Amino acid sequence: MRSEYETIVDLYRYNSNVRNRYLRAIWKLPPRKRYRKRGASFPSLVDIYMHVLDAYRWWFLSVYGKGVEFEEYPLGQKYSKSEAARETRSVDRLIWKVVKEVGPKGLDRRIEWKGRRPFRTTVRTMLLHMAEEELQHRGEMNALLWQIDVDPPVTGFGEN
Repeated sequence: MRSEYETIVDLYRYNSNVRNRYLRAIWKLPPRKRYRKRGASFPSLVDIYMHVLDAYRWWFLSVYGKGVEFEEYPLGQKYSKSEAARETRSVDRLIWKVVKEVGPKGLDRRIEWKGRRPFRTTVRTMLLHMAEEELQHRGEMNALLWQIDVDPPVTGFGEN
């Protein structure tokens, strides 16, 4: 039987692989479709994709990393595929650094955010929340892709 930590690692491996499929799918679109404001949680498909990367950066650097500052990706930026791929690789390295650092014994470690709306949580909750965050935005990207008659790179956990 797989441990909880091993299952989390599998989930992060899955999300990393699928995230790269979305990167390729989004940048196959013509620029006007890729950057068009769609009235979603973030204006365009690119903005939603980059927000997913920013969410990882915020949780893993600012919360888990105890306040490490970073500059958020600006909305409306017309990233090239190579720029987005570079940022994706950078965030992926950050994710794996943290996941490996946490290890099976670090899931119960308490972390806290002392910003505008302070909170406390566990590393386990942070890791699971980030998987959920990415899946929520992936579903949103699926809907936006379907609206323009593009099949998203939908896969199921354990299928890739």
